[in-house]
Amino acid sequence: MQKTPHALAEERMGMAEEYSRYSGQFAELVRKQAQFFKDNRGNHKSDAATQRDFELTDDGLRMITIRMKLKAIEKQMSAANTMLRLMENEAKNLY
Repeated sequence: MQKTPHALAEERMGMAEEYSRYSGQFAELVRKQAQFFKDNRGNHKSDAATQRDFELTDDGLRMITIRMKLKAIEKQMSAANTMLRLMENEAKNLY
C-alpha cells in the first residue's frame, strides 16, 4: 500500500522526533563514556582496551544500541525523503 505524501511527511516528522530523543540519550552516554575513560584509562594498555571495557557496561551496551537505532532511523528518513522527491516529480510529470 502506497502512502500519501502527507502521510509520508508526517511519518518522517515522527522519525525526526524519535531521532532527536535518541540523540539526547546518546549525548548523555558520551558524557558517561568520557568519565569512564577518565576514571579507567590508567588500568588499560590502550584506548581500544578501555573502549572494549566500557562497551561491557550497561551504559556501553545502551550506547551501542542507541547508535544502531540512530543509523536505522537515518536510513528510514533517507528512504522517506527519496520517496517524497519521487512523488513530487511524478506530480509534476518529471519522471
